[in-house]
Amino acid sequence: MKKRSNFTPMKRFHEILDNYGLKLMEVGTNHLRVFFGNRKLFDYYPLRQQLTYPSVMDGTDKWETELEGIINSLMVSPQ
Repeated sequence: MKKRSNFTPMKRFHEILDNYGLKLMEVGTNHLRVFFGNRKLFDYYPLRQQLTYPSVMDGTDKWETELEGIINSLMVSPQ
C-alpha cells in the first residue's frame, strides 16, 4: 500500500526553492508567489494541495520531481 501525502512538506519546498536561488513572497493566506530575480515564476497555494502525489514512488518523491520540472521550464522560458 502506497502512502499518500495530503500536504506539501514546506521545509522541503523551501529547500528546493533555495537550491534554485528562488525567492518566496507571501501574497495572502495560503497564497505564495515564487520569483527568480525580479521575475514571477508561479503562484502556489499549499493548502489546495496542487503537489499532492503518492509520497514515495520508485524511491523518489514525485511532487519534488514535478516541482523541479516546473521551475526548470519556467526559468528558461520567457514569460
